[in-house]
Amino acid sequence: MNILSSLWYLNTKDKEALLDVCFFIVTIYVKPCLQCILAVKTPYTDLGFLKSLKAYENVNESISKAALQKFNQHLWHLTDEIAVLALFDDDVDEETKLKIVANLQRENFSTHEKRYIPSKEELCGSLYGEFDTLIL
Repeated sequence: MNILSSLWYLNTKDKEALLDVCFFIVTIYVKPCLQCILAVKTPYTDLGFLKSLKAYENVNESISKAALQKFNQHLWHLTDEIAVLALFDDDVDEETKLKIVANLQRENFSTHEKRYIPSKEELCGSLYGEFDTLIL
């Protein structure tokens, strides 16, 4: 950004906004973006990304809210059938995998697609043990 700064003029407000977006991309967005090509990591990565977005409110509330709003529109793939992929993800702990299996064995297993929209309480609470120590 500074290398090419002579090519355009940015006022202080625009420069600060650009730095805020760059910081968001580097600290929050890059890791899930690079992991999205691994199908087995998708459920865990997406839920972790949601948790990170919620935690990012402490850094920049406006960016966090905008990103949460947009990402919530792309949760159509978090269905019961896709959640099973988490069983093959090495990042998911055994206890969580056992809970997934127990939920698969329940009688009311969904036969129709449904969209998962986490509540504010879910986003604020503990997702998995290791996500309580997010690096922001």
